[in-house]
Amino acid sequence: MDRLVVKELIQQDLNIDNLKAELNNILADSPARKKMQSDFKELKKKLGGEGASAKAAEIILSEL
Repeated sequence: MDRLVVKELIQQDLNIDNLKAELNNILADSPARKKMQSDFKELKKKLGGEGASAKAAEIILSEL
């Protein structure tokens, strides 16, 4: 993806205020939640849909 899908809260960014704000964004029925769900659907499609891990493993094994 060429954009942020999930905000990472690491090191100094992981604090009570930031965590509460992010959880409120994704747990409530908000535009941010809908956007995240849409982005995950797009990401899943880009990765090959259902069974993408198994498909990747098969390709890798066939190349060995």
